[in-house]
Amino acid sequence: MTQRFSITLTQLSYFVECAKTLNMTAASQRLHVAQSAVSTAISHLERSLDTTLFIRQHSKGLILTPSGEHLLRDTQQMFGMLTDTIDSINAERNEVRGSITVAVFSTIAPFMIPQLVDRVHKRHPQLELEIIEGDYESNLAAVRGGRAEISVGYALTEAEGIERESVGSVRPYVLLPVDHPLANESMVELSELADDPFVLLDLPDSSDYFLDILRGAGITPQLAHRSSSYETVRSMVATGLGYTILNQRPRISQTYTGRSAVAVEILGDVPSLVLTVSSLEQLSKSARALAVTDIVREIVAEQPGRAVGKPGE
Repeated sequence: MTQRFSITLTQLSYFVECAKTLNMTAASQRLHVAQSAVSTAISHLERSLDTTLFIRQHSKGLILTPSGEHLLRDTQQMFGMLTDTIDSINAERNEVRGSITVAVFSTIAPFMIPQLVDRVHKRHPQLELEIIEGDYESNLAAVRGGRAEISVGYALTEAEGIERESVGSVRPYVLLPVDHPLANESMVELSELADDPFVLLDLPDSSDYFLDILRGAGITPQLAHRSSSYETVRSMVATGLGYTILNQRPRISQTYTGRSAVAVEILGDVPSLVLTVSSLEQLSKSARALAVTDIVREIVAEQPGRAVGKPGE
């Protein structure tokens, strides 16, 4: 007996775009269809499934319901399998096509995204790349919720149901104002900065990492300022408001203030951050995800202050 379904691939496609943007107007623009068509498709889908997929907020966009999150995960998995099947039928096995959404940790984004987009476009012109930027938890939520196929970030905590592939590691360093007494040193002991004001890059989970480095060296940090912005922290240091500890290393020393800051290596054993590409453990990586992971590893290997990781490390 032929299986008949009350929902269509078009409805599911519209639903996925709405789930990604959480805005029907934005989804309709990306889909190049009328907003009314998107709204009608979602309403038909909800009636067919007898459930609410989105909470509509007047002038504030959409919120996915638990049923919506469940459908999004399964739909993304189904679309991925369907795309791989079509690719295997219509293209050479080494040709990567379709679309992939990648979540990137916010402090890594300026170093990673421009090169990633450029290289994906040149090497895999049939692959459409979409980027989400966020902190550690929001990016994991994007992967778990099906809004992103993979996430590029740090292995900050254990994450249940998430498979991680190491693509390298990055050692922390101290950032000092150019007129700091230790700015001309090649290496510095953290104990030499024990009485200096500290500027914290204050992001969920990663802030604990920086504070633990100081505590591990027997230092109670003199916390003077904090910011969730990587460039704001660099600018504060350059202005002379204190020192900081960072991992990402720009190729220039100048900050937004016009003043410069100096990166100095830390003497002794300090924990590096492992850079990973994360995906759902229950799903096998698609050809798209594997291609993007290879490019991410390549970009990481070219950055200063990094050690390249091998697959599976």
